[in-house]
Amino acid sequence: MHRRHFLSLAAGTGAVVALPAPLRALAADCPPADLGPGIVSAPITGAAQDGNDLYLVTRGLQPAVVARFDLSSRTVTAHQTLSTGTGGWAATVSGGKVYVGMYSVADIHEYDPATNTTRRLGRLGSEQFAFDLATAPDGTLYAGTYPGGKLYRIDPAGPTFTDLGQAAAGQTYVRCVAVAPDGVVYAGTGARARLVVLDGTTKSEILPTELHTESFVYDVAADADWIAAGTEPSGKFVLIDRREPASYRIVDTGDRTVDMLQLNDGEVLLTSRTSGSLYRYDIAAATLTKLAAPTPYDETRGVFAVGDQIVGVAGSGSVWSVDRATGRTTITDLQAAGMPAAPEPAQSVSVLGRDAFVGGNFGLQAHDTSTGAGFKVHMGGEAKRAVAVGDQLYLATYPGAFVDLYDPGRREVTRLAAIGGNEDRPRAMVELPGRHALAIGTRAQYGHTGGSLALFDLGTREVVRYDALVPDQAISAVTADDTTAYLGSEIYADGVPPVAKEAQLVAFDLTARQVRWRWTPFAGLDGYTDLLVHGDTLYGLTRSRILFVADLRTRTIVRSYPVDGAVGELVLRRGVVFGATATQVFRLDDTGPSTVVGGLNGYWYNEPQLALDRRTGDLLTLRGNNLVRIDPDGC
Repeated sequence: MHRRHFLSLAAGTGAVVALPAPLRALAADCPPADLGPGIVSAPITGAAQDGNDLYLVTRGLQPAVVARFDLSSRTVTAHQTLSTGTGGWAATVSGGKVYVGMYSVADIHEYDPATNTTRRLGRLGSEQFAFDLATAPDGTLYAGTYPGGKLYRIDPAGPTFTDLGQAAAGQTYVRCVAVAPDGVVYAGTGARARLVVLDGTTKSEILPTELHTESFVYDVAADADWIAAGTEPSGKFVLIDRREPASYRIVDTGDRTVDMLQLNDGEVLLTSRTSGSLYRYDIAAATLTKLAAPTPYDETRGVFAVGDQIVGVAGSGSVWSVDRATGRTTITDLQAAGMPAAPEPAQSVSVLGRDAFVGGNFGLQAHDTSTGAGFKVHMGGEAKRAVAVGDQLYLATYPGAFVDLYDPGRREVTRLAAIGGNEDRPRAMVELPGRHALAIGTRAQYGHTGGSLALFDLGTREVVRYDALVPDQAISAVTADDTTAYLGSEIYADGVPPVAKEAQLVAFDLTARQVRWRWTPFAGLDGYTDLLVHGDTLYGLTRSRILFVADLRTRTIVRSYPVDGAVGELVLRRGVVFGATATQVFRLDDTGPSTVVGGLNGYWYNEPQLALDRRTGDLLTLRGNNLVRIDPDGC
């Protein structure tokens, strides 16, 4: 069990009564029913092309896989596991071999297609992500990293690794790298967009100042004459004259992210999201033409000109080709083509009718709660939260902070609304009792602190957003009664250090649409993961693994307890509070929490979640990779 620790408690009004006590185990664990792997897929992050072959690297699977995809047969002809990392964003080809840059350790692996073997070359210092790799004309590799925001030069023959330092001062991401035919290196950074030129040992910056408010230069390409760079979150790309960098053109796609680019004989091929569109920009005519949306709302991991085809790799796990002459699109599902699939980390768990749903990368997997049998549905992102209202399932989707809808009749996900503003990552979502609406807490776009509370009307499908209710903090937990939404914040931001010092609780009046009170009960706390209101009592879980009970009338903490495992979600079942952590499901009684099921070790991407089947009273969460159903009455 996690060690006990006492928090300094500073109540907004009244005294604090808190006596942490360890969780008690029940007489016997409830044996959960195993419904099978939560979500199985073959999502892709890394992609490279060599002639008629694509080389693809998986995301979030254990172990990660590199695979060879033949464009003629449209099948996976070979694949091999990688010994470290949970996926690879970076892939490039040099001298007939494939090089892969990994995360969550920035290791570099070499894959030899001739022998179908891999070897680990080494790690890029203490970096966690190798976000991109590019090959120079002499076969040297250049890599961009996070969180150091560094460039590395790699000689694969040695192998030797040279740390070239931070690309741009203060920037933690080198999101993309390209090398021109003369060996000049270009690197795009974040979470403040800059475009860095490395010519020998000299560094300079050439991104037009109009784009300095962007969070990322997300992809970059270079040829003898031009540099093309795409940005996030305004979906622009810039074409820069290599000989005269002050001469440039900025083109707006009207989308959020230009995620892939290729310069090809007088044209720029580019893809954008969230729409999943493919464009061709004619450099001589200065015209942008939308060619297709091969896999709508998907991410693109690579775009390549191959003969009379434009070929792309979708992050959800497919390869598409668009015929230049006819516009015909061919899509190949990689699992069907022979790509190994495996359970991926779960984003969310929810229940609608007889089915439980586990969210993943660009997909929802349904499980019959009795048999485990089910199906998978494609969606445009990651369902960070899912809430059933009537016979519909509403999804809070990342990236871009969207509200989506799963329709069980059609087995399809459709996009309803954008939360808008500067928001990117949904952190919490609940139904507002009696208001036919949802309340959604969000975190701001990369490179920015802060967050919002968004109210989504289920009838009109309109979003009303309230920004900066807690300055410089995201809204990470939301619960509501008939009149008030109770919010918990977190100090963290994506891509930049936190500014705020401690998280707050906030009462937001749903009629007056204003803050009623603020409260900081835990001095120095970094965040709340979930809240649950029941009558005059507020229950909560903190990032510091504390379960607390608060009296809303006096605004005092009346009880608090340490809990084991990364904390997740609370639900109210027949008047009793249950909660989930990464290791257990617990029940809260008058004397404290008791373990219902232990040893879960759930494979979560986000904080653990717990779903209530309102038909049966069963609880659903993850044990390892698998979705399990728990009947607390059987304990």
